[in-house]
Amino acid sequence: MKNERIILSFVAIIVGLVVAGIAFYFYQMTKTVSEPETQKITDTKNPPTPTPDKNLFFSVETPRNEEVVSKKIISVAGKTTPDATIVVSSEIEDTVVKPAKNGNFTLTQTISNGANVIQITAIFPNGEEKSIYRTVTYSTEEF
Repeated sequence: MKNERIILSFVAIIVGLVVAGIAFYFYQMTKTVSEPETQKITDTKNPPTPTPDKNLFFSVETPRNEEVVSKKIISVAGKTTPDATIVVSSEIEDTVVKPAKNGNFTLTQTISNGANVIQITAIFPNGEEKSIYRTVTYSTEEF
């Protein structure tokens, strides 16, 4: 008698779910969604996306990509436009530096054990950003 009640309860739940699923299916089929009216707006004075400035340059000389180092403090050096801001990010810290008048920049960055992805980003006065990624591995093993 107890087993029959349990089986009957499961059958009732399954039948209820099937009926609810069928009702939901028919409800979704009868529902209509109208297409929103869109308007194309063109502004010739201020285009929606900034045009990249070809005069903005950014290069990173050190560290080289896939470099293996035996010190936890590495040197990050490169060249960019003098009015840019340089942001160097690693797992441990973020460092911000302004380049010299000739555009050269140098700073030190602490890295953790193993592989580290270093992101070097130049932020230009017009809001444009350029990023370069370097993978540097800290290891004391001799190869």
